Amino acid sequence: MPPLIVMTDLDGTLLDHDTYSFAPAVPVMERLRATGIPLILNTSKTAAELASLRTTLQNTDPYVVENGSAIYLPADQKGQTAHKTGDQVHILGARRSEILSVIQNIRAEEKFQFTGFTDMEVSEVIAYTGLSESDSRLAMTREFSEPLIWQDSAHQLRKFEALIANHGLRLLIGGRFVHVIGACDKGKCLHWLRERFTDSYGAQPTFVALGDSQNDVAMLNAADIAVIVRSSHHEPPDLEKQSSVVITEDTGPQGWANALTQILDETLI
Repeated sequence: MPPLIVMTDLDGTLLDHDTYSFAPAVPVMERLRATGIPLILNTSKTAAELASLRTTLQNTDPYVVENGSAIYLPADQKGQTAHKTGDQVHILGARRSEILSVIQNIRAEEKFQFTGFTDMEVSEVIAYTGLSESDSRLAMTREFSEPLIWQDSAHQLRKFEALIANHGLRLLIGGRFVHVIGACDKGKCLHWLRERFTDSYGAQPTFVALGDSQNDVAMLNAADIAVIVRSSHHEPPDLEKQSSVVITEDTGPQGWANALTQILDETLI
C-alpha cells in the first residue's frame, strides 16, 4: 500500500497560472511514480480536457473532474458506470442535462440575465476564456456542470443561488464564470477515495492535497497534510484546518515541487 496519496489541483498549482508549464514538477512526479504513490488530479476541467494532459503527464491514476462532480477510475478498477473513455465513473454531482433543465426553467420564470456555455458558439467561448479553438471545444464538453457569464445584479445572483439550491444545485464563483454544479465539492471526492483505498488495502493512507484557490478549500480541509501553493494573482485561501498546513514560498509548479519534496524527504520516501 502507498504510504501517501497525493491529490492536486491543476491551474495555478501543478500548472503555471500563465504559461501552463509543469516543468519544475517533473522530477517530483517521476519520484512519485518510482515509489508507487498515486497522483490524483482534482480539477475544474472536463474529462475531455484531461485526456491529452494526462498522457503528457504520464498519469494513469484516478482523477476528479468539474470541481468534484465525478471521479474517474482506470478501466481495470471497479467503478459504478461504464464511460466512453474506457474508464469508470462515480458521480457525486448532477448531470449537466439535469442542471440545464433547472436553470433554463428558472431563467424563463424569473427573467434572470445570464449566458451559459450551452448558449454560446465556440467563438464566444474563445473570447471569454482566451483558449484555442480546440481547447475551447474540449471545455464545452461538460457533463456535470454549466459555466455562466452572469449579466444581472448581485441581488439577483443571490436569489438565483437560493432557487437552484431547492433543486439540489449550488454555485461556485470563479474568476471568469459562475459555475452551477450538483451538491458536491473537491473534498467529498477526497473522502470517497480515502474510503476506497482504506477498503482496498486494509489501512488508511495519508492524503496530501495541494491547491491555490478558494475552490480547493474543501479538499485542503479534508486532507491529512494541506499544501497551499502560493499564487501571484490572489491571496492564499483561509482554511478551517489549523494543523499540518504548509504555505509555499514559491508560486505554481515550483512551490508544488518544493513542498512535495520536503514532505517526501521527511517521510523517508
